[in-house]
Amino acid sequence: MPSSENSPSVEDKVASRLARQQRRRERSRGEILDAARKVLLKSGVAAMTLEAVANEAGISKTGLYYYFSSKDVLVFELVFSTLEGHAKAVQTAVAKAENGGEALGAIVRETVQAYASKMDDFRLAFMFGQVAGPAGVQWSPDQFARIRPLNEMILGGADGLIDKGKTEGGKIEPRLLAFLAYVSALGLLTMKGMVESLGDPLIYSDEELIDGFAQLFADMDGR
Repeated sequence: MPSSENSPSVEDKVASRLARQQRRRERSRGEILDAARKVLLKSGVAAMTLEAVANEAGISKTGLYYYFSSKDVLVFELVFSTLEGHAKAVQTAVAKAENGGEALGAIVRETVQAYASKMDDFRLAFMFGQVAGPAGVQWSPDQFARIRPLNEMILGGADGLIDKGKTEGGKIEPRLLAFLAYVSALGLLTMKGMVESLGDPLIYSDEELIDGFAQLFADMDGR
């Protein structure tokens, strides 16, 4: 028989059970968000209902309420998960940069490459509010407060690397320069999505455009 020293304690058993339960909850939550994304992209926010999402996820509406108390909460979490994943990816890419120019280029490159092949995610994350309109969904101050730290994840690393004495004679604040790089990437994606939906793609490749922006911002940082 195994010795009592090798047998898991009651505390270990409880911790293991709780960990399994947490993994199941996270998996179920992720499956609901995947179902919500499908319904939203297929039907639009007006036609998106909790019942439709529950049917897509293969659970009861009551089961869905266990994870998301309302349609607004569900849509917010869907948008937030997209933004958060992207912010973490940009933060990781910028952390590998050795100077401000490389950091600015990393913001542009990671943003464009992340969404160029997933334009639906880009529209969901950055154009949802415009499409849904003021009557679409309503988010609370607490929800907006969760989004704002993502800006620091995206911009903060470059802000610390940019040479404050070389940015156009010090006229452009480093954080503003990082923000301009980010906005440029979002603008590129907006243009890309617009022309490709009309069947008239840009004459420049994604890589050419990324390299052009990266060089432009590297020059502004004095590199």
